[in-house]
Amino acid sequence: MRFKLTLIIFISLLFACENDDSNGIPIDETGLVGEWLLTASYVSPGGTTEWKDVDEGYRYIFDEFGNYERTTFNKETINSGSYEIIERELYLYSIIEEERDTLGFTADFNESKTRLTLSPSYPGICIEGCLYRFDKE
Repeated sequence: MRFKLTLIIFISLLFACENDDSNGIPIDETGLVGEWLLTASYVSPGGTTEWKDVDEGYRYIFDEFGNYERTTFNKETINSGSYEIIERELYLYSIIEEERDTLGFTADFNESKTRLTLSPSYPGICIEGCLYRFDKE
């Protein structure tokens, strides 16, 4: 009986962690090029959570030459640099105080490539799960 209860709890937690409607389409440079607005976040402080809408989220703008810009909702530049896609990972490189800074994300599109879901993977990862949803503008 105890084993069955443990198994039911494990399966429930497994499905709770998969609460993302992206279809897991790997990102590619052709689909990534354009402007993406942060519209929702899924961040767990240690337990179950759900998608929360983001008002006036920041934007990522990717060009076909491997450059990106991160801006505020009002399109004021926060930082910029270059990007690289390696398998299902998106790496953003920028220069901060004369040092190269790298951010890595596990990244997927929805089937129509109009929604991008990012989860931090480098330098830090989210143990309890954190996802950020961007819609293409």
